[in-house]
Amino acid sequence: MESDQTDAVCFESVIGRYEGFRGHYIDVPEEAARHFSTPRHLRLLCSIEGGEEFHCALRPKGNGAFEISVGTPVRKAGKLRLGQKVAVSLRPDHSAYGRPMPEELAELLAIDEEGDRLFHAARPGTQRGILYYINNGRTVQTRIDRAILMIDRLKNKGFS
Repeated sequence: MESDQTDAVCFESVIGRYEGFRGHYIDVPEEAARHFSTPRHLRLLCSIEGGEEFHCALRPKGNGAFEISVGTPVRKAGKLRLGQKVAVSLRPDHSAYGRPMPEELAELLAIDEEGDRLFHAARPGTQRGILYYINNGRTVQTRIDRAILMIDRLKNKGFS
């Protein structure tokens, strides 16, 4: 991830919870969302309370407002609670995939031309899902196994 903070937008928000769902979110004020609500800023890097940056998307709420989902790992790492007022920093994500490329997948794509072609032909959301799944493996062997599984799945079935 890039560490350049010159294009960051900072604001305060409150940790909320989706009705009927288990997920949490933060509302993004209109002034802050305006900086990122164009198609070229679909993916963002977010830091809450000065914590580690995480990849996210600015999601429309349907009433002209925007929000960002805050997953359990982010909440636990930052000890964030429902209703807590938080300082938020957002900046554009200029990475190639909107998620870090696992070393194990990069190595596999370097030696598997068909897998590389299929991975790069997949939709961006599919690519991010594959990267997320592989990166969440706790051991190197698990990440290798997951990389092979995902590329084989692309070859045999594809993703819709």
